[in-house]
Amino acid sequence: MPTAQPLRTGDPQRLGEYTLSGRLGEGGQGAVFLGTRGGERYAVKLLHGPVGDERGAFLREVELAKHVARFCTAQVIDAGFDEGRPYIVSEYVDGPSLQREVALTGPRRGGALERLAVGTATALAAIHRAGIVHRDFKPQNVLLGPDGPRVIDFGLAKALDAAATVSGRGVGTPAYMAPEQITASAVTGAADVFSWGATMCFAANATAPFGQDSVAPVLHRILTAPPELGLLDGRLRTLVEACLDKDARNRPASRELLLALLGDADDVPDGVLSSPPAHILRAVPPLIPEPRPPMAEPEATGASGGYVLPESQEPPPVGSGPPSGDSASGGGAGEGGASRVGRQPEASLPGAGTPMPQAPRRGWPRAAIAVCAALTVTAAVLLTVLIPTFDDQRGAQAGQRLPDTYPPVFTQSPIGESTPIRTRKKAQEQREPTSKPPPVTRPVTVPVPSLVGMSRGAATKALKKAGLVLGPVTEADSPEKIGRVLSSEPASGAKAAKGSKVALQVSKGVAVPAVAGKPRQAAEDALTGAGLAVGTTSHACSDQPGGRVLGSDPEAGSRVAGGTPVNLTLSRRGTAVPPVVGRAKADGRAALQAAGFRVRQRGQAVEDESRVGTILRQSIPAGNCAEPGATVVIVVGVAGQSGPGDEQPSPTPSGQIPGE
Repeated sequence: MPTAQPLRTGDPQRLGEYTLSGRLGEGGQGAVFLGTRGGERYAVKLLHGPVGDERGAFLREVELAKHVARFCTAQVIDAGFDEGRPYIVSEYVDGPSLQREVALTGPRRGGALERLAVGTATALAAIHRAGIVHRDFKPQNVLLGPDGPRVIDFGLAKALDAAATVSGRGVGTPAYMAPEQITASAVTGAADVFSWGATMCFAANATAPFGQDSVAPVLHRILTAPPELGLLDGRLRTLVEACLDKDARNRPASRELLLALLGDADDVPDGVLSSPPAHILRAVPPLIPEPRPPMAEPEATGASGGYVLPESQEPPPVGSGPPSGDSASGGGAGEGGASRVGRQPEASLPGAGTPMPQAPRRGWPRAAIAVCAALTVTAAVLLTVLIPTFDDQRGAQAGQRLPDTYPPVFTQSPIGESTPIRTRKKAQEQREPTSKPPPVTRPVTVPVPSLVGMSRGAATKALKKAGLVLGPVTEADSPEKIGRVLSSEPASGAKAAKGSKVALQVSKGVAVPAVAGKPRQAAEDALTGAGLAVGTTSHACSDQPGGRVLGSDPEAGSRVAGGTPVNLTLSRRGTAVPPVVGRAKADGRAALQAAGFRVRQRGQAVEDESRVGTILRQSIPAGNCAEPGATVVIVVGVAGQSGPGDEQPSPTPSGQIPGE
């Protein structure tokens, strides 16, 4: 903002909760004051006229404006009314406007211009994302704060419309208005993109692309003339030229514009975008050792046979007795007998009813007993597996059907107990591999993004961001801009496997029809029927009947977007009269006669001797079409006193030439 000036007579001293201490500026919409509240400074804009019945719409737009991202805009803080006139309170930006800065220091160049373009495009994308159309984007509404450019005065559409109607002031600045704003067509975010392009032209050249003179010529050039891009170059020039397209459908959206300014990331290796840098890679955690199988625990007595497995081992079936023969358990039916696996009472032998003296504890006997117990367990397991296997092989050789189960077979347990061997089925399950088939991995699917309306390059980037790949691309006739996506396969929203290809159909535009040789009306009907517009018309001399089309620009067969104006060249019967004024008499006569015209000559006295013998006028102006053989009268300068001859001075040198 510029330095605040003192308040003028009639300026308010206070608006709502804000005390006004100075005037920051005034424009076509309203006056801006420096306000304070609670020690903080704010910019308070008081509009020139009331909003009438649009108070509700005005307050709703202010609420929307409050939600616009703050990083490149002056945040809207508050709003209210003062005697019917609305005012808007926004963040105070301590810096000049782009208009003032360029006027004082000159155009922007290089990195400064690029930073300005990216900053303002970011602000425009944020404003559009909040559902707001700025409608008055211009250099005066771009403030150059200490932390970068800030866009102001957004979200005032309804208020400005109503205030302009009451006060008789116009909305928008002519030099930066889009064609649809001039023709009162529907205004969308594309109008802001047009104004952004015009603002960038001003920043680079210190002048708007369509001039800044009187309103009518500027508006006419916006509607009909190409923009003057001046010193803009490179990618920025291409983007600005696209933004200044007179057809709003052909301009990029603000988000597409921002991505284009940031540059193409297609050439960046995937590893840069997906893998973390080497200096932040995490170290591999140490491996956690697998738990070891439990070992036998010694009894407190340290006696022989006192090592048992943990209590998790399965007990033998209830009621099963020991096999014949000696057993380590002796009287298994007696009190304290070992009919199950478990710890024996201290100071007693299994099956004995009398206590035994404690044996001295020895390190090596315990280790030896533990090894023997482990070997016994291993042997029992091998027998459990091998015996049914041998039986299966013998039964298969004899051709007999094996029974489903075996009767219980007992073997000696490592602690002197009798344990039944598992049944045949369990043995088969034990020896057969228990590995499960690998789980079926379902492909990761992602939704196909909405691509219709994007350019081919933008669609490729959207697919890559979604984890998909661009597939075959076909072209189809369409009034859409050339290269714009018409449809996709799979369609938008459909699920597709990550990394799969998506086919696109893009527009190849509309072919300009051949209209040469047709009457003017028939040619115009052919253009409008093809979805194109009729542009300007010019004339050229020809031997064809008058009013016939000689050619078009763009030429027939060219591919253009729908609605593109096509200029026509119409025929005028006859031959073009060459220009001979200012030429020597002999040269002019020769040129006219070579074009098929007859020449008549008249003299006119001249005081300047250098004009003697020079053609001063011709009866049919140069460039006009005349029938071959028509007479062209030329007036040749002669000296004031000339002798008799064919160059007689004209009695009325300023009169009209006969035949003109």
